Amino acid sequence: MITDPPVLSPDTTVGEAVELLLRNHVLSMPVVDGNRRFLGQFTKKHLISRLLPALATQTDPQHQVERMIEAGLLQDTLSEVRERYAAISGDSVSQHYDASVTVLRPDQPLVSALYFLYAGRNALPVVDPESHLLAGVVSTWDLLARVTSPT
Repeated sequence: MITDPPVLSPDTTVGEAVELLLRNHVLSMPVVDGNRRFLGQFTKKHLISRLLPALATQTDPQHQVERMIEAGLLQDTLSEVRERYAAISGDSVSQHYDASVTVLRPDQPLVSALYFLYAGRNALPVVDPESHLLAGVVSTWDLLARVTSPT
């Protein structure tokens, strides 16, 4: 676990948050208040959902969107995606983070982290359940390094 991960404040802009994701080579970052209380997670999934055409993010049990993409009916250009990014880049992260993200408690067993990482998460905030303070972040990389280390 990284005990002092980079974090975002709720008033960090989306543009600044993306720069930090890129600089730190991470796919998500915890959002904390001034006391380091965990508020949520700014994630690549949430960000990318804002860059896609609105139709593509609708609940799609029959894979209609995939079929539309394959048929060439959704063909947004890079410039259209950049326009959508520009429209949100000045927004505060407080408008774009996931407050319902799965978190680990500091006392949870390793298998909990394994399961949530297997289920598609890239990083898991570790949050004290009583104080709601961020204790750290467990990433796929941290877990793989720990599992493969001989000691």
